[in-house]
Amino acid sequence: MFAPRLTITIFALLFLATAAFAQPTKIRVATTAATSTEKVAFALAKEAGILKKHNIDLEIILITGGPVAMQVLLAKSLDIVTTSATVFLHGFVEGADVKIVGGVNNRFPYTFFTRPNITTPAQLRGKVIGITRYGSTDELATRMALEQFGLTVKDTKFIQGGGSAGRIQALQAGTIEATSLISGVSHVARKSGMNPMLDFAEKEIDYQMTGVVARGDYLKSNPEALRRFLRAYVESIRYYKTNREGAIKETMKAIRTDDRQLAEADYNFRARAFPDDGKPTLKGIQLAIDELAKENPKAKNVTPQQVIDLSFLP
Repeated sequence: MFAPRLTITIFALLFLATAAFAQPTKIRVATTAATSTEKVAFALAKEAGILKKHNIDLEIILITGGPVAMQVLLAKSLDIVTTSATVFLHGFVEGADVKIVGGVNNRFPYTFFTRPNITTPAQLRGKVIGITRYGSTDELATRMALEQFGLTVKDTKFIQGGGSAGRIQALQAGTIEATSLISGVSHVARKSGMNPMLDFAEKEIDYQMTGVVARGDYLKSNPEALRRFLRAYVESIRYYKTNREGAIKETMKAIRTDDRQLAEADYNFRARAFPDDGKPTLKGIQLAIDELAKENPKAKNVTPQQVIDLSFLP
């Protein structure tokens, strides 16, 4: 006499379980640049149905400045952040429970610009140089550029000037004399007549410019969601690389230009820096560790193997 009621109950439970499984997993990901490679790749992936295929509801949030994005991640208002090894390491060496679980941009894509009247490194002495924030990747790029010129930070004056657009305006206005700009916005400085004194992108230097970063507690509590996210991510990388025309058009939207040649140049660099397998560059992480160790002794004994967890990659 209880069989029909039991059958209905079983079907109801199965229906609820199926509905729950069908509900896409919401993942909040922060990117620190409006022109980031991953932002373009995920936009293409969404249009192509890749995110839907892996049952992912991805929310991309722009947070200007890696240090701020890391703070928001640690406050558990985000699930994942894409940021540089330098920014990541600042938190890691101070005890933050975070890991790099994937690679995005495995090259150093910065160009160091000066105002047109500064044409030699010697002229930088005593000059004001703009950076996003202390501890940011463009600060590292600026320090590395100064080292190439035989100068140090003490030979110049650093000021925190916010995002790329603000620093380009400051360059044009003469409020700062130099700054480091990432591929994707450096074309704006070039077109406005600023002097590209050092182009790191041409040197093809291994560096973890952007990695996929997650908290340790998220890895433990959401392993299956992270695996699906990274499967979708790797598929997105391959789609980005094979769908050149679509990627260039999306890049033009991201960098807000009608100049296809500029977008193609930007895409060409990003495609080379984008790892097919989604893995970070150990050599590039080591470079970030070595640079940080010059200022922070806590970084001296850190190894790339300590800061990564690649077990979630497909």
